[in-house]
Amino acid sequence: MKPFSRWTIAEVEEQFNLKFCKHHAILEEWLNAPAALAPAEELLLQELCGKLQDHVWDWNEGELKGKFIFPLLAAVNFDEEQYQSFIEREISVKIENDTLGGTVDFFVASGKRYPKHPYFFIHEFKKEHDSSGDPLGQLLVTMTAAQKLNHDGKPVYGCYVMGRLWFFVVLQENDYAGSLAYDATKEDIKDIFSILKKTKEIIANLILAA
Repeated sequence: MKPFSRWTIAEVEEQFNLKFCKHHAILEEWLNAPAALAPAEELLLQELCGKLQDHVWDWNEGELKGKFIFPLLAAVNFDEEQYQSFIEREISVKIENDTLGGTVDFFVASGKRYPKHPYFFIHEFKKEHDSSGDPLGQLLVTMTAAQKLNHDGKPVYGCYVMGRLWFFVVLQENDYAGSLAYDATKEDIKDIFSILKKTKEIIANLILAA
């Protein structure tokens, strides 16, 4: 089976019988429960937002990661006792007589030295005017692989980034839903950060319920 990077959303829907939902309770709960921001976090977001405003059209993929996305994720801190963040690791799962797999840009999973049970993915990290392939399709096939790997009936959470624009996605059984764009060069950066912090609470609750 082809790697994650070569899938389109139409192919994912057809291959795995997925259905788009315009409204989804799990997505709405995730996005509409912002976490409180500390003064130091407010200051950091203001600084990062200013850098992105100045350079979003010029940064290449590595610069976007190193100068904006990774500092933002480091401030959230997805490295806890029960789960860790992993960068450019491979995941794969057997499906009938084939293997679905590929390299993932960033994800959060249980496990310390290697990922075990994935919960949340961030995919693409592309310049908005130079995106490759189908970012939603690539993210969703990755989430589908995680869903089949976990095999626990729990939702899988994800996000894809195109320059200043962040899109959040949830997959529950055969239904998926996605947010409208959050613009990180505007006040939306606070919503993005709050959603990422909320994701930590969700992951902790999923682990407790396991």
